[in-house]
Amino acid sequence: MLSAVKKRLILFTLTLFSIPYVWGEELCAGLQYRKLTSERQQTIHVLDVDPKRLKIVAAHAKEQAFGRETVASIAKRYKAIAAINGGFFKGGETTDGLPAGILKIRSHWYGVAYRSRGAIGWSDPMRTVLIDRIQTKTSIYLNHHKVPLHTVNQPGLANKAVLYTDAYGQTAGSMTGGYDITIDNNRITAIQPAGKTTIPKDGFVYSLGPQARYPRFPIDIGNSAMVNIEVVPHFGKENYLAWQMVENIIGGAPLLIFNSKPIKDYSSERMPSAFIRERYARSAVGTLENGHWIFVVVEQSALTGSPGMTIPELTDLMQQLGCEYALNLDGGSSSTLYLDNAVINQLVGDDEEDYSWATLRPVSDAILLLPKRK
Repeated sequence: MLSAVKKRLILFTLTLFSIPYVWGEELCAGLQYRKLTSERQQTIHVLDVDPKRLKIVAAHAKEQAFGRETVASIAKRYKAIAAINGGFFKGGETTDGLPAGILKIRSHWYGVAYRSRGAIGWSDPMRTVLIDRIQTKTSIYLNHHKVPLHTVNQPGLANKAVLYTDAYGQTAGSMTGGYDITIDNNRITAIQPAGKTTIPKDGFVYSLGPQARYPRFPIDIGNSAMVNIEVVPHFGKENYLAWQMVENIIGGAPLLIFNSKPIKDYSSERMPSAFIRERYARSAVGTLENGHWIFVVVEQSALTGSPGMTIPELTDLMQQLGCEYALNLDGGSSSTLYLDNAVINQLVGDDEEDYSWATLRPVSDAILLLPKRK
């Protein structure tokens, strides 16, 4: 008898695809690939990943919050079997590659969620994987007093307080004229004028711009200091503690499927309507009932005739692939699927950044598949 997943996949063949469905090529133990064409001539690349046989890791360009790299470059550095682009990021000279939402890699915070949006979180050793809408609450206490905080790992602002984690880089991006407070091992270890302050490993720099309000209570070197980044799930409240413990979190938007139910209303994530309703190249990740992960890249290409997908179409696709949970990742010119030492999808390029269709667009972060150590 066919499993429930296989039954859904046959339905998928009848309703969406104009070619016979096959399980695809097994590239190595735990990894299958297939290329599909929909009735709308949408070209779709699908990876089916068994996390018991392959290690799934997150990686950032240049191993720091600032800067970008192509998915292929990141994958080759890690000697990855396969890779897909990750979450959304910022451009611009002073913010290039900084995450536009939540990003946590190997327990180091690159970015936080300022609004409730989709995310995937996981820890490889425990095989824990969570997909939900989440938001973060970041709190800082100096000498037992809570202090204001406006942003995390962003360029310094004249009248704001910024927290820099060790993922930002070796030194804080604070604004000259302000003050930097170094936090290490839950203690204030330095208070000094802002500018290229060293961020301690596993520590922080709390930076006050030149016009920001300095604490009105006494603080000194040696005083207690605590930083807490709390992750708050939207749907799965019972997973609250698990979200605090996962080592990796990559943000996306919007959430597509939760607990086998497709999301129909995306308004709470406040994405532009054109982003939802128009067809673009898309990247997505989902999980199946059997614990496998699904990675998807949908092409948008004048060369192949693939028109891309809307978010509702992508939701339908992920559901018919059998996903119990699914999340849209960064798409458009960022959509990249690297497999067997090559990028296999047709590229979009980005006219605004002067990247042609033949050029890989550098991105902020990626999800990589690595061999399991024996």
